[in-house]
Amino acid sequence: MRVLLLDADDAMRRSVAPSLEEVGYEVVARRDPEAALLEAQACGIRTVVCDLGLPNDGGLAFLRRYRAGGGTGIVLVCGGPTDAESAASALREGADGFLRKPALAEEVLLALRQADERERLRHEVATLRATIGAKGLEPMLVAEDSKMRSILEVAARAAASDQAVLITGERGTGKALLARAMHRFSRRGDGAFVAIDCMATPDFFTSSEGEGGLSPSDPQSVWRSASRGTLLLEEVEVLTQESQAYLVSRLGADRFNGSRPTGPVAVVDNDVRIMATAEMAIERLLNEGKIQPDLARGLSVTTLDLPALRDRKDDVPALVTHFLQQVASKTARPISITPQAMSALASYSWPGNVRELRQVVERAAVLSPSGKLDRSDFPVLVSAGRANGNGGGEYALKPQVEAFEREIILRALAACGGTRREAARLLRISLRTLFYKLRRYGLA
Repeated sequence: MRVLLLDADDAMRRSVAPSLEEVGYEVVARRDPEAALLEAQACGIRTVVCDLGLPNDGGLAFLRRYRAGGGTGIVLVCGGPTDAESAASALREGADGFLRKPALAEEVLLALRQADERERLRHEVATLRATIGAKGLEPMLVAEDSKMRSILEVAARAAASDQAVLITGERGTGKALLARAMHRFSRRGDGAFVAIDCMATPDFFTSSEGEGGLSPSDPQSVWRSASRGTLLLEEVEVLTQESQAYLVSRLGADRFNGSRPTGPVAVVDNDVRIMATAEMAIERLLNEGKIQPDLARGLSVTTLDLPALRDRKDDVPALVTHFLQQVASKTARPISITPQAMSALASYSWPGNVRELRQVVERAAVLSPSGKLDRSDFPVLVSAGRANGNGGGEYALKPQVEAFEREIILRALAACGGTRREAARLLRISLRTLFYKLRRYGLA
């Protein structure tokens, strides 16, 4: 294995290189960070030992540029007592370990072997994840429907790469949950998973200053937080044009149209995988002008379109059982459901999709005195039964209005992150009225 020593005064080369070469390492020593970067990028270097004491933070700058350029090798940084702050920054920026100067040859050898072992284990885990398919995404996701299982198979394969992913589907279909499962299933599974609600902050990726002279958002901190992990942009289509332009620069728009990356915020050198969700299919987003073409191309390297729950009814019994088991585990009491109730749940249209099903099932399980659930324990089924019991029920106005009202309330809650006061303001009703409707529709 080749080891690159970046050392301004050749101290490491004199003290460490002979011992490394004695056990079979090929040592390449460089004093200049630029020359070291070219060496690391062009010559298949898998391990770098970098001195943080280089002038002008040269060691830290080398690490940032190496990681930003796609360098995935092991990087160990060396520093003295005065380099503590630089060492902390290096570890945040993707260094694999820190050695205190003057580093002994035995300490460097031990650190290299430990880093090699971690890399070997990481590779084995990635290989294992790539071979077990959709089973690996369970138990985070429940799927019996053939269409959904096919999507999970594609998701499992896509999780193994670092390419951008766009997950589309109606609200409540589990887009964010699938993204989190893919993150945990990937080689970045031990890294951070950072989610940004674009609907709450459509101008997040901007550099404009607010009234108090403070930036309304800090994109740099987001990239640092998600470094060597995953950044999820929820409902990406609502971002402003300025924020979308910045994301295009992050995704490398020049690969698509030959232009230089543009955007209001300087690109931060961090290793981050980007995933995004959207309510509409990519073609509709483009046709309605909700997303810039370059951003659509950059995000949709892999596109997963989640079906609505009404189109995957085979999953309803499995999901109900899964949610009931979770409640039973938390409450430490047995919970069961009658076949009649299960059949009725499977036949319902579920306009709020999996999120609504979960809320309804959990509410019934928690409030049931006996733990034995029947149709009467689910208000949504009782309302549907009354509507179907009337002649010409498909034309009855009240149940259809109630179903529409229920869906609008669910959308408002989702848009406000579950904050009921904000949802009431968005719906232009009083908080008291909202609480009444939540209880009425079984959403409280």
